[in-house]
Amino acid sequence: MPTKTSPLIKKIEAVVPLQTDERDFIAELERDRRTVSARTDLVKQGEKYPGVGILHSGWAIRYKSLSDGRRQIVNFLLPGDAFGLFANLFELSDHSVATLTDASLSVFSPDLVAEMYRKHPKLAAAFAWFSAREEAIIAERATGLGQRTAFERMAHMLLELLKRLEVVSLANDNKFELPVTQEILADTLGLSLVHANRTMRKLRESGLIEIEGQNIFLRDVRALADVADFDDLYLYLQRMSKQAVKRFSEAV
Repeated sequence: MPTKTSPLIKKIEAVVPLQTDERDFIAELERDRRTVSARTDLVKQGEKYPGVGILHSGWAIRYKSLSDGRRQIVNFLLPGDAFGLFANLFELSDHSVATLTDASLSVFSPDLVAEMYRKHPKLAAAFAWFSAREEAIIAERATGLGQRTAFERMAHMLLELLKRLEVVSLANDNKFELPVTQEILADTLGLSLVHANRTMRKLRESGLIEIEGQNIFLRDVRALADVADFDDLYLYLQRMSKQAVKRFSEAV
């Protein structure tokens, strides 16, 4: 049975409490673990899903590619996050997933997702909640690309990562590891490499962040939030109400 150190357990229990049978089911999802190297394609755009995956450690990205090789990173996958949840519904993937770092993950049959909906509706409610949050994150990213300045986009992304990493105990005292290159930042924020580098440097020179290697410290979260017009409502960090869980359980 997975312990409470499991990022997926931490992520779910931030939303709903778990019972023993639900923990046992998560253990089944996480049972077969594998280690993959950085820059490994887990899902390829236009190809069949290899299954449903859960990331245990390391970082990955979801991205879309154009025919000439240009890409847009639409989201980061962090420990506790899943990919391919709807592999039973769609024959081919409309986007790619690749690791940024060495990573540990589990891949399992999409049939287990259907079983979860049948036998563990509270768990299914939590995964539905996460899917809704994924949509909200992508909507927020689109808003940033269309309306925020480069400085505002960078500040917003750093705050979002801080909040998400805090849930799985990978950020403390406004500090976390950011194992991404300037190129990754540029492809996420719709900037040139030079512009991304200049923007990060401006954040440092403004005294809002400190960077040492891959470690980043958000020195003034409130000021960053003001700069980015950041509101964490879209991250759904609050727990699901018992009424909401009950309504979902009755529906499935």
